[in-house]
Amino acid sequence: MIACGFSGSGSFGTVMDMNIVMEREVQKDGLDQFAREVLSLLKKEVGDGAVVLALSGDLGAGKTTFTQALGRQLGITEDITSPTFTIMKGYETTDETFAHLIHMDAYRIEDEDELRPLRFTDILATPQTLMCVEWAELIKGALPAAALHLTLSIKDETTRTATLSHL
Repeated sequence: MIACGFSGSGSFGTVMDMNIVMEREVQKDGLDQFAREVLSLLKKEVGDGAVVLALSGDLGAGKTTFTQALGRQLGITEDITSPTFTIMKGYETTDETFAHLIHMDAYRIEDEDELRPLRFTDILATPQTLMCVEWAELIKGALPAAALHLTLSIKDETTRTATLSHL
């Protein structure tokens, strides 16, 4: 099951362009375990600045739900809600590696210049920060080359196909 969500406009690339790190079907009741596994991989990406997880998938594929599960693994107890209208929200964690989770929804960003007032480049330079960007394909030119990409595809009501990759 390699071709899941990478064809057509708005995607990051083709299957040939990416280096798949992990691919599997994820049941709703297995989401926390999957988030724990992804978090352990993200911790291997830590460098001088933020670690970026670019999230892609159709509406309802589970981008926000995955970020909520990731937040639980980081020790965040407050509700993580979709930042569709606020664009970006920040959370303090209890995690030793990532002190901050930044949750961004790029769906309403029409031009990458709109990232400037959000201090996007400053956030990217902030150590101990994990940044999850929903609809990341809309700002792909602003994402760091080292970003990990998680594409979620709807298989059925409770199952998603998840592909984690480097481009």
